[in-house]
Amino acid sequence: MRSKFKNLLFLVSILLLFVNHEMYAQLRNKSTIEAKTKKNNKEQFEFLNKIGGDIFLGNVGFFNGLSISSKLSAGYKLGERFALGGGLKLFYDQYSVIGPDPSVFDIGGLFMGKAKITRDIYVKAEYAFMNYAKDPDGYNIRYLNEDLKVNYPLFGIGYFSGTDKWKFGIELLYIADETARDLQRAVVEYWFGASYNF
Repeated sequence: MRSKFKNLLFLVSILLLFVNHEMYAQLRNKSTIEAKTKKNNKEQFEFLNKIGGDIFLGNVGFFNGLSISSKLSAGYKLGERFALGGGLKLFYDQYSVIGPDPSVFDIGGLFMGKAKITRDIYVKAEYAFMNYAKDPDGYNIRYLNEDLKVNYPLFGIGYFSGTDKWKFGIELLYIADETARDLQRAVVEYWFGASYNF
């Protein structure tokens, strides 16, 4: 009887040691998983906190028709003062002529980099990849018989002010390509809009 009791006591002791070890391993794994999750969440938050964007309207004109443009871009902050990114540009021009008014729609992409000079003023460099649409059938507006792709740099300055993450202001960019200047009928692109997180 005594040996049975010793064997039972021995088995219960082994079982308790095993259960205790498993409970400790589960707690250790849980704390390790929680630490990794917190670290991943912090890294994701830091990454998202470095992403920003711009929404612009610009190049508005009412002379001999209607002109309006828009530009959307997103960027990644490389520090407090620098950001790199890309985006999309759209130009719409409607020309006033005798008869129905023809219109053209130009679309393109861009790469950009900007750097803050002060809290509200920054310099910017862009490289645009534009596809200028051919003239509508029966019209010689820009003398384009087929779509024309033009890649060109732009350089300029911007002023944005506001509180917290959203800021509002203006941006002026010099078009450093003669063909693009002729097609856009401008030397400078001007944009009004909002900037987030830069």
